[in-house]
Amino acid sequence: MKIGLLLYSGCIPSGLFAFSDMLLAANTRTGTKQFEFCWLSEQGAPVSCANGVELPSVRLGGAKIDGLLIPGAWRDSSNIHTEEDSALVQSIARLDRSIPVMSYCTGVYLAARAGRLDGQVATTTWWLLQSIRERFPKVRWQINSTFMDSRRNSTAAGVNGYLPMALSLIERHCGKHIATDIQQYMVLPRPLERNTPFRELPQLMQQNTFLRDVFYWVEQASYTEMTATALAEHLKTTPRTLSRKIATMTGHSCSRLLRLIKLNQVSDLLISTGKSIYAISDELGFADDTSLRRSFKQITGMTPGEYRRRFG
Repeated sequence: MKIGLLLYSGCIPSGLFAFSDMLLAANTRTGTKQFEFCWLSEQGAPVSCANGVELPSVRLGGAKIDGLLIPGAWRDSSNIHTEEDSALVQSIARLDRSIPVMSYCTGVYLAARAGRLDGQVATTTWWLLQSIRERFPKVRWQINSTFMDSRRNSTAAGVNGYLPMALSLIERHCGKHIATDIQQYMVLPRPLERNTPFRELPQLMQQNTFLRDVFYWVEQASYTEMTATALAEHLKTTPRTLSRKIATMTGHSCSRLLRLIKLNQVSDLLISTGKSIYAISDELGFADDTSLRRSFKQITGMTPGEYRRRFG
C-alpha cells in the first residue's frame, strides 16, 4: 500500500515523519513491505514547511497512491481559509474517490473544502468546530470522538491525529496484534476518549446506511417533533419494524437512541461553544431549557453546566 504524504506551504511535517516511521516499523515487524510512501505537493516542487523545513516532492495529480494523508499547519480560525490553497484543494477534489483521504488537525479543513467529507461523519480540532461546521454543513461533525474512520476517509483532532490513523491502518492491513506490538515497542500513547454516554454513537453511525439515515434525520429534527412514528414515516417503514431493527442493531430502544442522538448534539454544543442552555434549547427544538436540563441529566447524571465544566 502506497501512502502519499501531502506537503503544502506552512504545513507541520513532524506528523508525516512520525506516521511514515510507524508504517516502516510495521514493515520491519512483519518482515514484508506492507507499506511505502511518497512526498506529494500540488506543484511537485520543493515545499517550504513550518520552521523553515524544505522538503522535495512529486506532483499530487500524477502520483499513483492508495491513500493520502493531509497534515495540519500553523493556522487558527482567523486564517484557516486562504486562496493560496485553492489549487491544492482542487487537486484533492480531483483525486479518485476510491482513494481514501486521511486528514488531521487543520488539515481536516482542506479535506472538507475539497468536498471529500460531504455526507460523512468527521471530527476536527475543537477550536475549529464552530467555524468549520458553519462553512461545511453537509459534513456530520462530531466533537465527542478524537478519531473518525469511515474506511473511505478518516479524520482526527489535534497535531497528533496521525497516531490513531497509523494504528488503524496497520491494524487493518497487518492485524490487531501487529498494531498492538507497534504501540508497545514505540511506547505510543493511545488518544484519550471522553467517557460519556455518547461515546458509542460514532461507531453505531458507521455500521450501515440505515443507521446513518436515522442519525441524520434526528439531527435535523426538532426535539419536540422527534417521534418513532415520524421517523418511520420518513424511512418508509412501520414503527414496529423500525423499533425492531434499531434494537437488533444497537441494543437500544428506539426512543432511547433518538434521545441519545439529540442529546449528543447538546453535548457537542456544550463542549465546543459558549452558547447558553437557553440558546441550545431553542436551536435544537426543545420545549424549553427546563426540558433540556431534565432530559440531559437523566442520560448523563450531570446538569449541562456540570457537564460543560468537566468536558469543555
